[in-house]
Amino acid sequence: MYNKINPTHTIGPLSAFFLPQVMQIGIGFLSFQQIITKFSEQDGWLATLISGLSTLFVMWIILRLLENERHFGRPDIFSIHRRIFGPWIGNVLTFILMSHVLLFSFAFLRSYIEILQVWIFPQLNSFTFSIIFCCIVWYIVMGGLRTISGVCLLSFIYLIPLFILSIFIVPHAHYENLMPLFDHTPLSIMRSCYETTHDYLGFELILYFYPFISQPEKARKWAFRGVLTTIYIYTTILLLGIIYFSQGEMQNTIWPTITYWKSVRFPLFEHVDIIAIVILLWVLIPNICLCSWILARGIKFTFPAIKMKHSLIGILVVLITITCMVKNGLQVRTINNIYNGFGFIIIYFYLPLLLFCQWIKKKIGRQSA
Repeated sequence: MYNKINPTHTIGPLSAFFLPQVMQIGIGFLSFQQIITKFSEQDGWLATLISGLSTLFVMWIILRLLENERHFGRPDIFSIHRRIFGPWIGNVLTFILMSHVLLFSFAFLRSYIEILQVWIFPQLNSFTFSIIFCCIVWYIVMGGLRTISGVCLLSFIYLIPLFILSIFIVPHAHYENLMPLFDHTPLSIMRSCYETTHDYLGFELILYFYPFISQPEKARKWAFRGVLTTIYIYTTILLLGIIYFSQGEMQNTIWPTITYWKSVRFPLFEHVDIIAIVILLWVLIPNICLCSWILARGIKFTFPAIKMKHSLIGILVVLITITCMVKNGLQVRTINNIYNGFGFIIIYFYLPLLLFCQWIKKKIGRQSA
């Protein structure tokens, strides 16, 4: 029997909108234009739309999984695994998914450190930054999910000016870069869709905090609105990148978003790009906080004797250690590729399979009754 969640620890249904979205809009949106247009060039926006619409279907699968589980106990991925597969296999599957969450936080943190080292602080020590950053994460996570939710809301608000900055490149746009339309094969579009997976990942983390939403029946519509907003943001930013850069320039620009931020000028702010990169720290903080909370809660669920505050310290130590092990941009790109492939398998293969297993388990239970 599961303990009922204290109402003081719950979050509102609106959290289903901005928590997954903040996890999706991360460091990836600084460089995704180059990666997507590598295969489909000016038709990359089509791949972004297709991949985004597919995440809507996956979100439906996730919500169906969770709503079905409410009849049996606490609706989260930990409980689903244990009820369907038993304690041993369930715990193994849980740890596999938790390794993806750890990889998520590691990839984001190391990518941000690389951006800082390239654009602002070339001599920045990864170890020192990671320790200071993880101390901030520890302080926020110890405040509980409500505190993390508040930081996510602030992050969403701080992102709005960064999106507005992108509009300033419209006067320099070359709309002929969008032509010819639909000029690539379906295989090229599908390859770009696969590369887009990295940028849409993060919405699946609702599997872990869904039980803490106070009115889950109202959260469903906000979850879909969040994914739709992310689709709009990514498609708009990609279209702006296509009409601003030629394809030759795009493929030779690692961070297109930062590059066209650099072209924005204000009377009192010469380096808008540096200000924007610093603001992005507020995107990174809630990402790592929520991932650390999920990992600590997963360990607590699997090993009840271990307190979350103790496992949290271990998680942050592991994060600092593996972050310092990566030394260059090529290794960062490799880690991001592994994370992308891992996430693709989870959301497009494992979650539909898990829903099918849940349905089979339900049918067997009815026949036994």
